[in-house]
Amino acid sequence: MNYIFRPHEANFRQWCVDGYPGIPETGRAFLKHLAAPDFTPPLWPHQREAIQRCIYAFEILGMRDVLTNVVTGGGKTQIIGGLIAYLMTVHDITQHLVLVPNTIVRARLVDGLRLGGKDYVFAQFPFFTGNNADLPSRLATHIMEPGASAAGIRAANIIIGNVHQLYGEKDNWRVIAENCDRLAIYNDEAHNTRAELYNDLIDKLKPKRFFRLDTTATPDRLDGLHPDSEMIYVYGIREAMRDKRVKRVVVFQPEIEKVKFTYYDWETKQEVSAEEVPWEAIESRRIPAVRYTMNAGPMAQQIGIAIECLRHQRLTVPRSKSDGKPTYKPLLFVVALNIQDAEAITRTLEEEMLDGEPVKVLLIHNESEDELKEEAMSINRDIRNCKYDAIVSVMMLREGWDVKNISAILLFRKFCFTQVGDMKFSVYGPQVIGRGLRRITQDPDTWEQCHVIDHPIFKHDWLWEMIEAYKYPESLNPGDLIDEAKIPQPRVQGELELGESRLGDEKPDFDFGSLPPVPEPEIFEPLTDWRAYLDDCQYDLKGMTISQTIAQVLSRNLDSGLDTLDASELPAIDASALSTEAPTALPELREKLVKRVRELARTALLEYDGQADTRQEILLRVIHEHLGRRFLAGVGPHDCGSVQSLQLVWQVFDQVKANFYNPRLVDSILSSPPGANEHAEQARQALRPA
Repeated sequence: MNYIFRPHEANFRQWCVDGYPGIPETGRAFLKHLAAPDFTPPLWPHQREAIQRCIYAFEILGMRDVLTNVVTGGGKTQIIGGLIAYLMTVHDITQHLVLVPNTIVRARLVDGLRLGGKDYVFAQFPFFTGNNADLPSRLATHIMEPGASAAGIRAANIIIGNVHQLYGEKDNWRVIAENCDRLAIYNDEAHNTRAELYNDLIDKLKPKRFFRLDTTATPDRLDGLHPDSEMIYVYGIREAMRDKRVKRVVVFQPEIEKVKFTYYDWETKQEVSAEEVPWEAIESRRIPAVRYTMNAGPMAQQIGIAIECLRHQRLTVPRSKSDGKPTYKPLLFVVALNIQDAEAITRTLEEEMLDGEPVKVLLIHNESEDELKEEAMSINRDIRNCKYDAIVSVMMLREGWDVKNISAILLFRKFCFTQVGDMKFSVYGPQVIGRGLRRITQDPDTWEQCHVIDHPIFKHDWLWEMIEAYKYPESLNPGDLIDEAKIPQPRVQGELELGESRLGDEKPDFDFGSLPPVPEPEIFEPLTDWRAYLDDCQYDLKGMTISQTIAQVLSRNLDSGLDTLDASELPAIDASALSTEAPTALPELREKLVKRVRELARTALLEYDGQADTRQEILLRVIHEHLGRRFLAGVGPHDCGSVQSLQLVWQVFDQVKANFYNPRLVDSILSSPPGANEHAEQARQALRPA
């Protein structure tokens, strides 16, 4: 996404130095108050600068739709709260609509923006002063919920809801259309605004909006699209780690000497061949990364490394002065690509022991019971006594799920990026890592850290470079001491008070005007003929088991205060017990396979643009037809009566998934869907408000 504020940097800095001229006097007083000694607790410098830039863009530059790109854990709710207070105080804007993409993000903002919420921003920060000092106790908040009356919108100062509640509940839209004429709009996790529902809603609201603020940590999507607002501020993971606003990321991955492939007949399970290759030759095997890491042997080893990282993290937790117990319980967050993989990972984790107890795992995905989803949402309420050791998630806990004691993240999926020149753009990678970035404390003298367990087959070096994960220059065997002298020292970004360091003849430490323009991400070219692509796909019909020889453990970005991994060997795991056999009874096999196809249609869309909407029906039809053409004599899985044919599909299904997780394929299918008369409308249009 293009950073449009560059030509205005110098003037903005001078405007801050000069005391904010050119805006209403009440606005100048508001901004001076933010920097005053009696504004306690103080805002972080980047939060205050984000608010200042929004006001400058609106009041001086006339921008009405702006975006701040602020890292997860960087306090976006406080920025929203500051703008609400400014617009109420200076421009008498009494109604503020806060849009969210899902219920997880909504719950966080309800806690921060509703009177009585545990993180009520106006109780924590004195944004309102003088005659308005009592406003925080009088602000009315309306939460859009399914089936709830929309009448509360009329009298509400803050209205919180997701876009589907404006479409699905026509009364919500009608009340806003009839009663909200001077509306400030805040669009959290704004990278979702390029989805059709968001596009349509934002367009319909524009005649009513007085000002709009989009906030996100990942504005650029893999499809090349981004919000239609103007990006005026960027505060990313690199800057936040240097400022110690978020945890410092530590990346572990195994160093593999060689890999053994054993092939077997999928019906008889008899070995038919075996070969061993050095790791350097792994690319010639053309094995999808997820298929490789989810094979029993590599998966067990990755989980073993993750358990050691979690055990090590627990040894570093400070003790409470009052009772001598750890101040929090570190948790492991595991990211899987689909439900079947997540279930296999969960079974393996539950066989592990940690501190003498079996590992307690919470598995969460879109088909989980509501009480489990609520349990995932409540973990942050008591970070000392959480009953779980690990949370395994499939696409569910990416945005808005903010659990401070996530101390290790285990990856069983590959992240992708779009590259234009030297610039890389990614959404899901930074989002997932963001789940572990929030700090437990804000002690400026300590580095908190999050361990990430990666695998070299994912080729994630671009991501670790993007977030500035320093590399330990030598390999590290489990149990080895780390040579602190060889650890690159982290760069610490000083706290910059706006204007002060640029007074007089001082030369700015960075010349913003010399930066080249940031290119817009290219939209990837779709496949020209998705039918031919699917017909040409090659599938390996032999079963395969993989074992890998790990030479040592590589560590990156290690903190000097933590100098051992405290691991002598990987735990013994019975990899053979992890294999999931296909059901043998026809009704069960057919039912479970159809369920897997339905889940693939959903997750393929989430991989494509993050929106699992009605277009699932298009992908569902294509997947069924593809399986019928290639494996089932022209019929879909739901109609096939051959156990042997369905079991074959079961065995190769991970390869089918790898095909449909290709965004170029999905883009081509949606651009030219099958049965155009039947499906074209739902491919292009979403539900629209009446």
